[in-house]
Amino acid sequence: MKWGLVCNYHVKKTCSLANDLFDFLKDYGDVFPEGKFAKNRKIKGYSLDELNNIADIVITIGGDGTILRALEKIEKPIFAINSGGMGFLSEVESKYSKEGLERVISGDYNIEERSKLKLMVDGTRFSDAANEITVQTARIAKMIYLQILVENELLETFGADGVIIATPTGSTSYALSAGGPILDPAVEAMVIAPLAPFKLAARPWVVPLDKKIGVKLLYKSKDSKIVIDGESPLEVTPDSDIIITGSEKKARFVRFGESFYQMVRLKLVR
Repeated sequence: MKWGLVCNYHVKKTCSLANDLFDFLKDYGDVFPEGKFAKNRKIKGYSLDELNNIADIVITIGGDGTILRALEKIEKPIFAINSGGMGFLSEVESKYSKEGLERVISGDYNIEERSKLKLMVDGTRFSDAANEITVQTARIAKMIYLQILVENELLETFGADGVIIATPTGSTSYALSAGGPILDPAVEAMVIAPLAPFKLAARPWVVPLDKKIGVKLLYKSKDSKIVIDGESPLEVTPDSDIIITGSEKKARFVRFGESFYQMVRLKLVR
């Protein structure tokens, strides 16, 4: 087995756990650590692109942010160990990490695939989103004005802080806080959730994943940007052609069998 290892290297306890698991995994195959973690151990490190090419399974140690950072480049199955906050996307807590890895080593797991979103701006493809793509104001407390189109047909025009287009995975994240519904990950759809709209009729929509979503900024809008999974801000203008569709790529997770509904009860309903 070839293991990739990614961790939140800004947190001391996470790095400590990563060191322990690195030593543990050496008895069960080759371990390829991400660059910044490897630098602390004074060994060869690898980029996320390289890990995607080399590893059979990539282990992430941290919170949901670490997972999303890995998913920007990695299509191989991810075994996510939570040593951060809520850890909604994680499979095991840090104290059960070795027991979880022993199950993976023995083959006692399955692979869950989840949808991602593809972003095109002016004909250029950017990183896919596992959670959401947000078109939002770049200036605090300043409204932008936009149109949402589905298959080139106008859906809505409104002023707001922005709009969130989320995957089923992202429906439990930023889109949920904006009043969007929770989608089962098996649903082939995306959520369009206006962000603080100045219009009572502007409500969230659920749209099939194979539809093409267009976001058009109107010329009276203030400075605006696109944010992908909370990272990689990109400045956009009313002249920008913004198209969002379902991606052919998938986020893939190592799972032991807990249901999505059980995870919602454990993590969100409390």
